[in-house]
Amino acid sequence: MNIGDKIIELRKKDNLTQEKLSEKIGVSRQTLSNWENNITCPDLSQAKSIVEIFKISLDDLIDNKTEIECSRVKTILAKLINKEGYIDADLDDYRLSYNTICKILDVNNEFIKIEFKCKKNTIAKLISMNLINSIECIEKEEEI
Repeated sequence: MNIGDKIIELRKKDNLTQEKLSEKIGVSRQTLSNWENNITCPDLSQAKSIVEIFKISLDDLIDNKTEIECSRVKTILAKLINKEGYIDADLDDYRLSYNTICKILDVNNEFIKIEFKCKKNTIAKLISMNLINSIECIEKEEEI
């Protein structure tokens, strides 16, 4: 992903128009449009303003291999902590199948830490998020 695409993605993620973002950076809307269309690139001081506005590193802005992380993903993942449910993952662990109820102990963009029962043992396992196909949470019924 090039700088222009990253600026577009960041701007849209924060619900900013080209006009509003260009005002914050201190450039014309046309200049910002040229960046987004990869006609020109921001200079170092303008890039510094961009990374400060969006709270990312300069490396994240200029590295073509770095994708912008959506803050919604962090929020969604955080809501999974302490929930129980089923994990569908590409694992070679006979103890953990899709019908095994798991408790999510911790989760981030890279790993999920779960706990599940196997016979009389409680097992904690750290799984790469790349191996997760789906997570289905169970809603507990409230006691009356």
